[in-house]
Amino acid sequence: MKIGINARTFTVDKPGGAVQTSIKHTQKLIDRSDTEIVLFGHSSLKGLYPDTTVDSSLCVSDSQVYGLVWERVALPQLVKKHELDVLYCPNGNAPATRIACPIVMCIHDVNAQKGLSSGIHQFYRRLAVPHGAKIADTIVTVSEFSKEEMLTHLEIDPAKIAVVYNGIDRLFLSAGEGDPVDLPEKYLLFVGSMNPRKNIRRVIHAFEVAKKDDLIPHKLVIIGPDNKSIFKEVSVDNTEDVRVLGFVTEEQLKYAYVHADAFVYPSLYEGFGLPPLEAMSCGTPVIGSDQSALPEVLGDAAILVEPTETAEISAAITELVTDEEYRTELIEKGREHAQTYTWEKSSRTLYDVLSKASEHRS
Repeated sequence: MKIGINARTFTVDKPGGAVQTSIKHTQKLIDRSDTEIVLFGHSSLKGLYPDTTVDSSLCVSDSQVYGLVWERVALPQLVKKHELDVLYCPNGNAPATRIACPIVMCIHDVNAQKGLSSGIHQFYRRLAVPHGAKIADTIVTVSEFSKEEMLTHLEIDPAKIAVVYNGIDRLFLSAGEGDPVDLPEKYLLFVGSMNPRKNIRRVIHAFEVAKKDDLIPHKLVIIGPDNKSIFKEVSVDNTEDVRVLGFVTEEQLKYAYVHADAFVYPSLYEGFGLPPLEAMSCGTPVIGSDQSALPEVLGDAAILVEPTETAEISAAITELVTDEEYRTELIEKGREHAQTYTWEKSSRTLYDVLSKASEHRS
């Protein structure tokens, strides 16, 4: 099967979770012996995929604004030139019109439609995603929760939506500690961006409440893009207790997971939620949210809390780091649960969806 992939967003600086997921899926599709892959986007894609066909015709800038125009004007013509069986658009970035082959578009969530994104990104997604969803032959999403959200906010035929769960990178599932990074001796870990829906303010405040009770000697470590500005955004009583690392490599991230005493992730809204699964796979017990996709993804292998209740988050932190028996139970459950999410399994499901879409249009 000849698959085109709209890889316009792959070359952004410090890619977020949705882009990283797209990159993982693309590599797995390339690795298959029964596929021929053509990537569309800026020529810098060659650095990521040196042995794969890259068509960067008319994509003369890696500016995302320019890319939006290129996607609508040039991409449909490039697709026709390559005689594809299907075009996969992994970040909600489908062409504006139907094209010569079926379109499969991945929409991770509808946070922009719900006002949970910000700035120009939210404005663009509110306009482009509903239109793209109507144009696409098939919609891929990452959880049953996100599927239900789309049925509510995008008015899509449910038969048009396929759920493909994300996977955990082999790095996190394998033995080894990763690359050392300077960390406190005992700490709690949060991984995510400064987006308000990640609930970082309440994570910090819950941590401070737990510290005031003198029950935990831990620091709080925060990892993720744009997190260097955390002290401008959130009031912190004692900045010495909060360590902000910003963006790190995957090997360093694994080291941080492995050595954390708990992973705290009471997000207000997630279409999937990969970081807590990565933490589980590294043997770190998880505190997650009882809302959005997290109960579906984490099951009974984590403590699930009401994310707007700071006191509940704080109590879960204290319980997890002081009750060794319960902590051990969650570590074992988490490791076992995480094993069910692999990119190999995810990629096979996605390939089946692409194949079905191709056959259906034919």
